[in-house]
Amino acid sequence: MIGFASAAGVVQPALARGLAPDPNMTVDAWADQYMIIPKESGANESGKYRTSRTPHARAVMEALSDSHWCKTVALMGASQMLKTQVGLNWFCASVHQSPANFLWILPTGKLAKRTSARVSKTIAAVPEVRERVAAPRSRDSVNTLDTKEYIGGSLHIVTAGAAANLSEIPARRVLFDEVDRAENNVNGEGDPVALAKARQTTFERNRKSYFPSSPTITGQSIIESLYQQGTQQEALAECVHCAHAQPLVFERLQQDDEGRAIYPCVDCGAAMYETDKNRMFAGGLWSHGVPGDGETVSFTINAMFAPYGWLPWIAMLREYRAARAKLDEGSEELMITFYNTRLARCWERKKEQTKAGELQARAEEYKCGTVPKGGLILTATVDTQPDRFELKVVAWGEGMEAWIVDYQVIAGSPSDQATQDKLEEALQIRYRHHGGRMLAIAAAFIDSGGANTHDVYNFTRTRQYRNVYAIKGASTLNKPILSAKPSLVDVSWQGKVMPHGAKLWLIGTDTAKDYLAARYHLASGPGAIHFPSDLPKEYYEQLTAEYCVNVYKRGRKVRIWEKKKSDRNEAGDLMVYAVACAQYLGLHKKTAAQWKTVRAVVDPDTPDMFDQPAVAEDGETVLAAAAVPSPTPQNNTGSDPWQPTAKPSPTSSVPRRPAGRQW
Repeated sequence: MIGFASAAGVVQPALARGLAPDPNMTVDAWADQYMIIPKESGANESGKYRTSRTPHARAVMEALSDSHWCKTVALMGASQMLKTQVGLNWFCASVHQSPANFLWILPTGKLAKRTSARVSKTIAAVPEVRERVAAPRSRDSVNTLDTKEYIGGSLHIVTAGAAANLSEIPARRVLFDEVDRAENNVNGEGDPVALAKARQTTFERNRKSYFPSSPTITGQSIIESLYQQGTQQEALAECVHCAHAQPLVFERLQQDDEGRAIYPCVDCGAAMYETDKNRMFAGGLWSHGVPGDGETVSFTINAMFAPYGWLPWIAMLREYRAARAKLDEGSEELMITFYNTRLARCWERKKEQTKAGELQARAEEYKCGTVPKGGLILTATVDTQPDRFELKVVAWGEGMEAWIVDYQVIAGSPSDQATQDKLEEALQIRYRHHGGRMLAIAAAFIDSGGANTHDVYNFTRTRQYRNVYAIKGASTLNKPILSAKPSLVDVSWQGKVMPHGAKLWLIGTDTAKDYLAARYHLASGPGAIHFPSDLPKEYYEQLTAEYCVNVYKRGRKVRIWEKKKSDRNEAGDLMVYAVACAQYLGLHKKTAAQWKTVRAVVDPDTPDMFDQPAVAEDGETVLAAAAVPSPTPQNNTGSDPWQPTAKPSPTSSVPRRPAGRQW
């Protein structure tokens, strides 16, 4: 005979197993059974959650379920359409059924605080979740604004602006909210989506990521790229007259004589009204889409699918007309907002862009590593990336005419001494001029942006006597190409600025890009830019990666430079820095007489190896050529045109340059 204690030991575990949630329950089924929307959350509707109110959310939640094959779910949707509530449902179902670390990423701190508050209110409202999450006021609780621990894992709510937030937390599940509002390159460490997914490396078998976002600008939208990688399923509505399933296209929306918004069926032509929405959307239908990349399911839904009682169609028509009126006046801001947040579409701006093919077709006969006849003074500029330096050498002539002389990629971390030694070696290279003289680099600007700022400061600090300086770009409207004076960045232990420490020059990047755009079409003469024959196609694509658009800020029309998020633009940035470096040397101010003096030294009619540097009429030293000839730099004719094209002189040192900015 079994005693009461023994019976309890048998019955209680069985009862517990029976009451435990089905581990295979999909997120939508779980939400319909357990989810409660708290009144304090500010949601459109509170109380018991019903998927039937927003039927199209069902397919998204099914894809987020553990039983679904996909690894990534992308939802390109209008504002207030499914996105965040689906994320809350997914999180709560995860805590209840299969707890694991959950990383919730927001583009800004303000949104992170708002989301954290909403999550806390939801946890408090759902008993099945509340009993598994540590009480925020308990003495031993670690729950804070950005961390909420529960049995089997923890939720981390972070912002996308800091690379550390995306690199320190392993998580099986990642929710990246409004990814299009996040920074394109987090502290120079790369794509925020890739950084977020890297947190799932140890969960390859059962990882899941969710990216709900409204889109932004064509070519810059991350969510558009994710959508295109996936199955590209479009929300469908069912005609209440003929049952034909169709997407709702805003351009078909009309207003009848009574002021009501109507949508004519694309098949039978019969009108559907706002009051028909519940029947139109009841099936929660989506198009079949495409195969995609094999691991991403992607959806798009616009605000025309908002349930009856939410955003009405007639309000959308009014918003569009207001945006159209502003667009006709030249302001596109309202139309961009309408496209992004109502239609869930990217807005394509009118572009002014130099074409890469046109510049490549202008390439001339000379090769990298040599200086053509018109080039007289050399500058070097360096772009700093997490895994490399990229260096460009430009020869400048009268009227700021420019010749690209060299382009090198120096692989390795900028913080490593070996990589810095290679950069130093590259900056010591002498280049043979057309007339036979060997030219040294007169000045070098090194980008200090990204994660290696202090490495650049340390490198340039001891080389400033050679005109090697740290720089930083600033895309401020109407900012000068080069600041009037450098910033002093070194501070003593007493907190005082050190006047002889590292100096940082600021560059007005947008102004410099305008300068270059106005000159790229020039084939010769003052301002023209010449290209050697052995630069690869990729160089020209980077050089022209950015395009200029007109936008309105605070009612004022301004020109800004943008690029597709997937495009590289290092070659373009280096050309911007080169213009600033030339201005640092005062080359844009030189008179014809001064250029004649420089030319007499660099390219005399009768070369003489014992010539000494000439002195200009104003007493300015014009050390444009090396005092002692060095071996001719050897051009690399191998298969990789990005490798160094010249070797440093083993016998000569770079002469000390005169103080000041003139050369």
